[in-house]
Amino acid sequence: AQAQSSELPRYGLLAGLTNYAAAYATALLLARRLLKQVGLEDIYKGVGATTGEMFDVYADYEARKEKGEEITRRPFKANLDVGLVRTTTGNRVFGALKGAVDGGLNIPHSVRRFP
Repeated sequence: AQAQSSELPRYGLLAGLTNYAAAYATALLLARRLLKQVGLEDIYKGVGATTGEMFDVYADYEARKEKGEEITRRPFKANLDVGLVRTTTGNRVFGALKGAVDGGLNIPHSVRRFP
């Protein structure tokens, strides 16, 4: 699956396609497409409303399983490869990470670098 920020005007984001918010929205779109592609979109819906709070899809999976919910497939796990990007606090790559996690992907991370 893939998503590009140039697709965001279809969803109402008309300007600023290279900022932190656009990175978040693009990764959110990517996560939803990927989960739909592998058939997990109904099981792992991600965050309903963006609040900026920490969301861990695997912890959500464990909590739902403890409540007795029948879940046969684990969350889709991915790793963030930043390549040569400087990992400074507030970098757009962390906006993309937050968007993908809020979209329902299981990406191991800490919230230290989120602005």
